[in-house]
Amino acid sequence: MEKIVYFDKQGRLYIPEEIRKVLQFSTLVLKLSGKSIIIEPIEDDPIEALGNIGKEKLKGKSIETLKKEAREEIEKNAFKKIR
Repeated sequence: MEKIVYFDKQGRLYIPEEIRKVLQFSTLVLKLSGKSIIIEPIEDDPIEALGNIGKEKLKGKSIETLKKEAREEIEKNAFKKIR
């Protein structure tokens, strides 16, 4: 979806309703990348969002697999700090 938008006299940017409905977020972060503006949503409940990410990463993995992955990550980071 693409829309042409303008800043008003106070410097506010109006995001059309049809785009706001698709986003369904009330808080956004604005980033500059060169001459581009990137607007990304921030979860209303960041703790819940992190929990959901964690659930997806853990889905279908056994405790043994998780332990093995954790050990490998610790060893990898330990080698970086030693060097």
